[in-house]
Amino acid sequence: MDIRQQFPDVHWVWKGGISFVYEVHPHIVVKVPKPGDFEREQFRRELKIYEIFSQHQPCPSIVQCFFYADNGIFLEYMRDVTLCSRIQNNHTRDQETDIVTQVEKLEPLPLRKEWVNDLAQAVAFLESLNLAHGDLRPENILLDRNRLKLSDFDCTAEIGSDFEACMAPYGRLLNSDEQDQGRRGSSGFLGPRTEQFALGSLYYLINYGFEVYGDRRLTEDRKEHGRKVVELLQNMEFPKLDGDPFIDDIIIKCWHNRYATIGELAACTETLLPGRSNRRDTEAEKITTPQWRTVICRVIRGLWKNLRSCWFFVLCRTSEATKPEEANREISHRYSRGIGQHDSAEDISLKKRFCQNLDRRGLLRLLSLREPEQLGFRIEWYRHSTN
Repeated sequence: MDIRQQFPDVHWVWKGGISFVYEVHPHIVVKVPKPGDFEREQFRRELKIYEIFSQHQPCPSIVQCFFYADNGIFLEYMRDVTLCSRIQNNHTRDQETDIVTQVEKLEPLPLRKEWVNDLAQAVAFLESLNLAHGDLRPENILLDRNRLKLSDFDCTAEIGSDFEACMAPYGRLLNSDEQDQGRRGSSGFLGPRTEQFALGSLYYLINYGFEVYGDRRLTEDRKEHGRKVVELLQNMEFPKLDGDPFIDDIIIKCWHNRYATIGELAACTETLLPGRSNRRDTEAEKITTPQWRTVICRVIRGLWKNLRSCWFFVLCRTSEATKPEEANREISHRYSRGIGQHDSAEDISLKKRFCQNLDRRGLLRLLSLREPEQLGFRIEWYRHSTN
């Protein structure tokens, strides 16, 4: 049977550097490695990172993994553009020089502060596992409406490893004054220095609407612009900051390696959010009489989640005795109505069963046989706006 007939709800939605991404449910995608030794090796590296993640409570600022196997990783579907595309859609470039000539709009300041904190929390989570992302750039940051999450961990490695993916302005070469960090002209070693520098440049992008030095002509030949940026950053020469003073202060400290750890940075970015400074005092307050209504509502919601979990488990078990295609469509339909944006432990468990069901039916094996076009797929975007 043709794969598109066997799995009619599967759609090809993205072509990444090392993998193809398919939508399998309005809230779930699966990454499948491209053919090729390098791509499969990088994919195995990412699998190892998700194996580490699975042993800890999930970080809300990292794209959630529901299930993984040797030839596929099932992830939450961040259904909108990358941070790179979002920012580019808000500015105008000169076609001849590729310089940003106008920023039509910046995202609202409260949202920018939220994104700043989300990124810091994600990288701090990695640091708590003795890991560094190693490829922090806007293409690896995904959005679902205004929700922002960090993705793509094929370059992630232990702190102290060689920094391989150094791309200005999110990485910089060491100068002669930084011999303790590595050899001059190299990228040095992964750790708080490399991660916070990348975050500083990401914060600049988010808050100014273009990349570092993206608004000016540094060389006569546009092809030499990137090389000049590398040189300026190596010499610790940065553009002047004149935006929000609190965020600018964080950017400067990130660029100059002022945070001893990313955890320290994350503690700082959390204070940007409204009400965070007095959160402990608020949580310590006793529940007043009107708040009992909220408590009752929470109890009712908890009972409903337990009931839904039991029902879905029965449905999954029953589906094994029915036609796989019909069962899968029914599970997907019912499931999408009951799962919200912020998943509970029960929700994640349900999604894992859903993904395991697809794997048992051979989806990953079939997707790994050939490239999407050879399987009869074409890239489809329509579902982004309809679900």
